[in-house]
Amino acid sequence: MPAAYASVATPDASRFLFKLCKHFAKKIPVEFDEHHGRAEFAFGACTLSASETELRFDCDSQSDEALARLQSVLVEHLALMTRANPLQVEWVAGQRAG
Repeated sequence: MPAAYASVATPDASRFLFKLCKHFAKKIPVEFDEHHGRAEFAFGACTLSASETELRFDCDSQSDEALARLQSVLVEHLALMTRANPLQVEWVAGQRAG
């Protein structure tokens, strides 16, 4: 199963996790609290985690194309929420160790 992860440096990780999950919950199944979230898209799933210094995404999907779509959705929505101070998302292929 194709997978990828990313870490985004931000002191506002919990706020962005909340905003992303609340937005996605309007259309798809989402479970979240202030530090963790899980969004189940039709084309893949993503676990979000927030610490004091970073927002993390751990995603998987059934195909490379679906994974690319999932990554794109996350990056585009985060970009909309951070227009004033854009955040850089660097994806790494595969499962994160640990």
